[in-house]
Amino acid sequence: MLNEIDEAPIRILVTGFVSASIGINASDVVVRSLMNDLPRSLLGAKHLLHFHLLDASTDDLRLTLEALLREVRPTDCVFVGQAPGRNNITLERAATNRRFTGPPLCRDDTPPSDVIQVGGPDTCLATMLQIEELIEELRSAGIPAAISDDAGNNLCNQILYEGLRYAAQHVGQPRCGFVHIPALPQQVIERWPDYPFMPLEMTRAAMEIILWALVRDA
Repeated sequence: MLNEIDEAPIRILVTGFVSASIGINASDVVVRSLMNDLPRSLLGAKHLLHFHLLDASTDDLRLTLEALLREVRPTDCVFVGQAPGRNNITLERAATNRRFTGPPLCRDDTPPSDVIQVGGPDTCLATMLQIEELIEELRSAGIPAAISDDAGNNLCNQILYEGLRYAAQHVGQPRCGFVHIPALPQQVIERWPDYPFMPLEMTRAAMEIILWALVRDA
């Protein structure tokens, strides 16, 4: 198996968002954890995995991501972001051409928004392989998981949309998918006392299953 992996012409880019001043970002913690302590099943594929943490800036995201894609030249992208309020690992099916541009003017207002790419398609479908099969693998491992049709209008939706649009415009560019993860226990204690959470160990196990499936099925 390791010889097959060594010869596989794949490069998997895994990204999260850096924690902001308002508190930790679960994707920062999880991706950093994988960078520093890769699960045993993935050690033989370590050279195929490229982990990066991105600043949470909607205005800079396109240029930052495109530079990263040109540098790494991945065959697959697994974008990771937090979804406070969700109680399972969710694989996003699509991204929409919409992004929030700032906080709402009043507490109950919808935040102001704009298109991500002028003239771009309203929706882009994720191209990560075997989403349905991955959900079944996660559930079989005792990890709550579901498919989502709503990636929101924040950075999570934007990075998936930007990645898919870049791939569509460059021959041989990566398949892209997005993984939303629940809040971590520490976040519930510090910020969201009524929200569901998932322990870091379970979220790591979910990412291990997802990444190993991409390596295995390449």
